[in-house]
Amino acid sequence: MGDDYLGYWSVGKIADQKGFSEIYNLENLRLTQLTALDGLGYGIADDITYLPMPVPYLSFFLLPLKYLSRIGLVSSYQIWTFLNLVILIGYLAFFIRKTKIRGNSKIFNLKLIILMLISWPVLFNIICGQVEVFLLVCAGEFIRYSVAKKPLLSGIWLGGMLLKPQLLILVIPLFLIKRSWKMLGGLFVASGLILMASFSLSGFSGFNALLNLWIKQSGGMLLSAPRIMMNWRMVGANINALMNITFGWVVTGLGVILTILAVYILIKKNPSFGSPAWVMTMLGFFSATLAITWHSHSHMAMILIPFLIYASIYKLLPEKIIFLWGTMSQVTYIGLFIINLLVFVLMKIDNTDYTPIVIAFSALITNLIILISTLKIKESQLETLVQCTE
Repeated sequence: MGDDYLGYWSVGKIADQKGFSEIYNLENLRLTQLTALDGLGYGIADDITYLPMPVPYLSFFLLPLKYLSRIGLVSSYQIWTFLNLVILIGYLAFFIRKTKIRGNSKIFNLKLIILMLISWPVLFNIICGQVEVFLLVCAGEFIRYSVAKKPLLSGIWLGGMLLKPQLLILVIPLFLIKRSWKMLGGLFVASGLILMASFSLSGFSGFNALLNLWIKQSGGMLLSAPRIMMNWRMVGANINALMNITFGWVVTGLGVILTILAVYILIKKNPSFGSPAWVMTMLGFFSATLAITWHSHSHMAMILIPFLIYASIYKLLPEKIIFLWGTMSQVTYIGLFIINLLVFVLMKIDNTDYTPIVIAFSALITNLIILISTLKIKESQLETLVQCTE
């Protein structure tokens, strides 16, 4: 537990002791993480084969970690987890209250929150000590201000996704095609402020080191674990590894092409900004992004949660689809656990190494189901549904 948080804690420690310009230095990360793990009793202080957990984020987003790193690693992770849960539950309740309509009972809202809290992306985020709660809040505010017809503020909140900029690879071209200049203006204002703040913290050398990390990560040279991602890259990587061939990249390419075709169909719908159809189109876009972007782990799907809550409240998607998204990976995990246990007891064979891969496939499938569901919705149907619930 907390393996990603080890990386966050270590960059905070380096920033506190050496400055933010040093947080992307892999040797600094390696020594800091080895020292921390050795202090927990792992006995690997001299392990020359250890690969450090990098944190290729803009330093603006890492500023709170400078202070959290002044606490011991375990205690810091516990505080981080507690804060994330409080913010997550509080924001989901806030978002539902601001989005809710007449006829939705408190029981309905509570069930909806519980479903999202037990979803695989949230569980994975908490276990790893990841940062997706921040991205979820940005996605939720992006929706709220879009529905309120405030594109500038909506774009500013979208700028928070620079924490993981691969999430913007489809929406920026969309806004350019649609000439959504106010939305883009807000995004660029937020991006400019974040970049300037990050540059003032890390300087030129830090930015250059961050760029090198991005290049290495995209090339698979860092601990990016592509075989347990939730994208088409994962499919190709597993086919290649399991069958010792390179044909997997053909499957990846075909999957990306089909997903982009689905995105083109969404663009053709041309819904009005802030309408229910527009919100569902954005849900489809982000689902597609998670499938085609080169670095996409299951916890990143937390950005879909505000969209799914909106869709559930206004009955824009079948409840069984939303329930499937929230539970499929957990059910798959439990099923695999039982099967692996039986195989081990009866045949003394350990198949648990394949569990993360199967879970990754289930995560990709559930998001593709969401994407396909958004393709089937017609704007006239959405407007009728919203009018019936209000």
